[in-house]
Amino acid sequence: MGAIHEEKANRVSISGCNQEFGSGTSNTTDSARGLSRGKTSNRICDVVGSDEGGGITSRQEGMGSSHGTSAGRIRANNGNTAGTSSVHRQEVGRGRKKEKGKQGMKSAVVANQKGGVGKSATVVHLAFDFQERGKKVAVIDLDTQGNVSYTLDQFCVEGVTASSFVSGGSINITNANESGIHLFKADSALANMEKMSLADAGQNLKKGLASLESQGFDICLIDTAPSLGVSLAAALFASDYVISPIEPEVYSIQGIKKMNAVISNMRKVNPTLSFLGMFPSKVDNRKPRHRRNLEALQNAFPQLMIPHTVGERDSIAEACAIGTPVWGIKKSAARVAAKEVRALAEYVFNKMEITA
Repeated sequence: MGAIHEEKANRVSISGCNQEFGSGTSNTTDSARGLSRGKTSNRICDVVGSDEGGGITSRQEGMGSSHGTSAGRIRANNGNTAGTSSVHRQEVGRGRKKEKGKQGMKSAVVANQKGGVGKSATVVHLAFDFQERGKKVAVIDLDTQGNVSYTLDQFCVEGVTASSFVSGGSINITNANESGIHLFKADSALANMEKMSLADAGQNLKKGLASLESQGFDICLIDTAPSLGVSLAAALFASDYVISPIEPEVYSIQGIKKMNAVISNMRKVNPTLSFLGMFPSKVDNRKPRHRRNLEALQNAFPQLMIPHTVGERDSIAEACAIGTPVWGIKKSAARVAAKEVRALAEYVFNKMEITA
């Protein structure tokens, strides 16, 4: 894919939206501090929480303790586009170079600051697809809504919940099979996560993922809350990949620059984080505004758009409600949805370079 024209991307107009993408100022300062454990707290605050920076912002005081940043002090800087240029120029599926020859578990966050865009359904169907490839799949549900936990309840791991990964609890799985899905369900203790410092939550999650790798997992998929808070920041800090479903509606599209800024800034503390890209979700081609918005997205962000689309299909919601993948529903209406979701899963699997 060719290089994207930054000015064009920043000024694309979307039907029904009076504000151009990228309005606001761009002002990011990259701190030169190192990433030793003693400095990680301030480093994450500088990168993710600069008042001038963009994406997630918070004040610096208190970031060094587990009682530092509260959810109320983390806010999205709506107009800011700081740090997005490196994301815009990135070819889809590529990030910083990873260690040559390195295998082991791969982790991916499915993230979007907007709810109702198909985020949880994406996690669920990626998990089902990867399971059928014979992989040992961990699913961590960091979203307090617990939609993923509802659908994958049959795969729930006893004794270890999602909050264990951010609280620093033990991640020892005694009944794990060699392959298949293992759900670490959302629990009420996740509400305390937004009161933690980004540093503590991120470091604990990173250690938890390392524990999963040592126990033979091939893939870890993480669902996060649909907001720019500690849950999302910690997941980006600890993971290898991020993928974003995007609904072709104005409210969802307005958050693209903000989401890209967060990813770009997080690379300063997690340089191997790779943005797999955005894919259009819940698309209804019968709606003229969906067609217009989808065309505008593809023209503005050609290098960030995954070449697969998932339509607005009742069969996907039906499948999630009964705990099965959409290709498990024996209805003709589900066949198109199954084809779309399978194609997306194949793309993600290959881009994550998961060993066969």
